[in-house]
Amino acid sequence: MKSLVKRENLSEKKGSNKSGVTGSLYVTAGEKCKAIGWQDGLFRDFGHHLEDEMGGIWVHPIKIADAFWLSIDGQFYKADEYETLPYGNIFRYNLPCGVNIKRFQFSPDEVKGLAIKYIFENATKEKKRLELKFITRFDLLPVWFSKENGILDFEDSACFDEANQVIVAKDQGHDWYGLMGCNFNIDAGCVTITKEHIGHCETVGKGVCASITKTIELAPHGEQTITFYLVGSYIDKNDALEDFHRLKKDEKALLENKIRRYQAIKSRTDLKTDEEDFDQVFEWIKYNTDWLVADCGKYGRGLTAGIPEYPWWFGCDNSYSIQGLLALGEFELAKQTIMLLKNYSEKINGNGRIVHEITTNGMIPNPGNSQETGHFITAVYNYWRWTGDVDLVKDVYDYCVKGIDWLLNEMDEDRDLLPSGYGIIEIEGMNVELIDTAVYTCQALFCIYEMSKALGKENKYYLETAHKLKKIINTRLWDEKEGLFVDAVGTPRQIIERIDILLKRSKESHNITITEEYKAYLDNLKEQLSTLPADEELPFIINKNWVINIPMETRIADTDKALIALKTMRSEDFVGKYGVYLSGFMHKHIMTISTGVQAVAEGRYKCVNHSLELLKRMCSTFSMVLPGSISEMSPDYGCFTQAWTVYAMMVPVVECFAGICPAAHNNKLTIEPCVPDAWSKMSLTNIRVGSARIDFTFSRQKDREIYSVTSTGTLDIDFIPAGSYREIKVNGLAHEGHIRFGAGTTVIELVK
Repeated sequence: MKSLVKRENLSEKKGSNKSGVTGSLYVTAGEKCKAIGWQDGLFRDFGHHLEDEMGGIWVHPIKIADAFWLSIDGQFYKADEYETLPYGNIFRYNLPCGVNIKRFQFSPDEVKGLAIKYIFENATKEKKRLELKFITRFDLLPVWFSKENGILDFEDSACFDEANQVIVAKDQGHDWYGLMGCNFNIDAGCVTITKEHIGHCETVGKGVCASITKTIELAPHGEQTITFYLVGSYIDKNDALEDFHRLKKDEKALLENKIRRYQAIKSRTDLKTDEEDFDQVFEWIKYNTDWLVADCGKYGRGLTAGIPEYPWWFGCDNSYSIQGLLALGEFELAKQTIMLLKNYSEKINGNGRIVHEITTNGMIPNPGNSQETGHFITAVYNYWRWTGDVDLVKDVYDYCVKGIDWLLNEMDEDRDLLPSGYGIIEIEGMNVELIDTAVYTCQALFCIYEMSKALGKENKYYLETAHKLKKIINTRLWDEKEGLFVDAVGTPRQIIERIDILLKRSKESHNITITEEYKAYLDNLKEQLSTLPADEELPFIINKNWVINIPMETRIADTDKALIALKTMRSEDFVGKYGVYLSGFMHKHIMTISTGVQAVAEGRYKCVNHSLELLKRMCSTFSMVLPGSISEMSPDYGCFTQAWTVYAMMVPVVECFAGICPAAHNNKLTIEPCVPDAWSKMSLTNIRVGSARIDFTFSRQKDREIYSVTSTGTLDIDFIPAGSYREIKVNGLAHEGHIRFGAGTTVIELVK
């Protein structure tokens, strides 16, 4: 399998999230354990949510250690080379004494632990003797937002359990454990346990240090391998010991399992085009997404938002990410994530509202922004059309019904079909009637109508209301002069209050800098508003945030307006070197989601050349921080791996370029391809639709396009050519009318 290497300046970015930069970090990811450190092989404190505690070794919902280090003859060394593998990490050291070290580490998905293997190679003709000390700074503490809920961090202690050949650390207030052991026999005299810091650097917290010392001898050009194991448990000591002994005994088999699983990930929805670099990014985003899966036992399993600062579950992020998961055939993960969001939302809210975020111990810091409820309903519908799983629809339908009722009643006091409340952009005070909430509510109404029909509960109110809201969006929320959809609807009094909040926050915060041009716009808008009736609701453009693309992303926008808005948003006001700015007024921040939504929007209206161009801008940030990954904030800060990037890449490529439009719930598939002009060939193989597998290939030769579609299963497939052609052949024979076929291989030739 592919791997990506960084050889120089492994920790050149020494900032932290405090300054907006995560630095040259890496993750060793398993579903039950994640290690987050620096690419030079060392660990340092950093982090925002838990200040200085977001790195280290995590067995969510607890952290078990700040760091581990290996000293050699009393010295700590930085790696000369770092390499990302899909399933682990490699660090290489070239010691002055002529010994080379290869450190490989991985986290199996079956156990809550980490294996760290050191391979020592003597590159000289002389025998070498090395004194090794493997040190772990245990620091057992709970995930963010625990303190607010009475879950406190206590002092840690540790002891050597000689019978089990393991050092056991424990939080004194909880049954939380961290274990350290190795693949050789440990003599009690070689173990040190102390509250003092004996590692490479001091770390914050109430932890305890433990070390194992061993002397090794290397023959000339000889080699020796030593492996250490770190395991944790938030359940009890026996659970930790069980995982430790399994990891130690079955390490090789667990690694083989992991490699096989990643080979399967690679083979699903496998992309090949003219551009190998693009294909490589597509492939690695699949791996990145898998790194974000968290299995937290009784607290649930699902896709988390980002590493290192958002390693828990989100309603908004997953309503996007689930669409990418489905395009990749990750049906089981999509289902588990949907049910996790629904179950916690029902437990905490109960009224249909979808929670915004869930920590990995089940705490809810935010019960939900208005946009997330409609967005979630659409995610459920998308899951249904990709999988055909009507049982899940039955499980969540009643809660979705409550969600629509919550949006159109409690959150829509004036009954204008525009729910109020915060949306995706969590700017203080921006809790009026927002474009993203309006559009995702409209989309949800269309979706829930289809689900009501399938369950024999057809409710035409949903369809009628959806059409009414769609008309409102395309009239009241359309600004003809600007050629854009508006940000919000509110009264002049409300908007003036929010402008004042925005200006005040900019003045007080060094992280929010409003340009003079934007300030002049806001001042002028305030002056205009002061002449209008204070309590009459009107549409406004406040900050030209990227969410004004959502009417096009969802195809709620009328085609004529969509094409005008997309053209407007291709300008330098909205698009920078690495993608789409968060705000058309503020040319500072870019995220993969802002770029991705516009790429999808372009693709929905067959503007695929523009869509691909945006994706290439996003892809140009690949490996800037972590080899093999794209950062949340373009080009190189925020989370170094972010879940919604899977939406940004997969939905345009699979649904827009290849034109895969599943309706597995009706045993149908529509393929309406529109391959960008830059590609003379494209293949997507092993696409899951329901129980079927689809292979799609395309080639362009002068005046003709050739498509080959191979399908298993019983899907009825409609192929819709994009544009008009003077001649159509199906399996070598002239064809007129609809192109419809089923299982097997069908070749379609289109001649211009």
